[in-house]
Amino acid sequence: MQNSFTIKNPFGIHARPARKIVDAAKASAGAVTLEKDGKSFNAKSLVHVISVGARQGDSITVTAEGENAADVISAIGAVLVSVEQHRSNK
Repeated sequence: MQNSFTIKNPFGIHARPARKIVDAAKASAGAVTLEKDGKSFNAKSLVHVISVGARQGDSITVTAEGENAADVISAIGAVLVSVEQHRSNK
């Protein structure tokens, strides 16, 4: 099962959303991958998710296997399309 999402966050996928993606992927017993520009990345690895280098406007395809594949894809998709609010340290 797979679905494609467009990155909405102006900061792309950095450490905080990458951690959320990994946590969602680890909820699946099956393989979960992210694909960008023909390259595939293990969504259960924080290093791999960050190395995707996803920026605002990029399209990412999420593929998952197993019983809860649809839920995992939906959870990761929600992170990919969310716009994170950054706090100012003023």
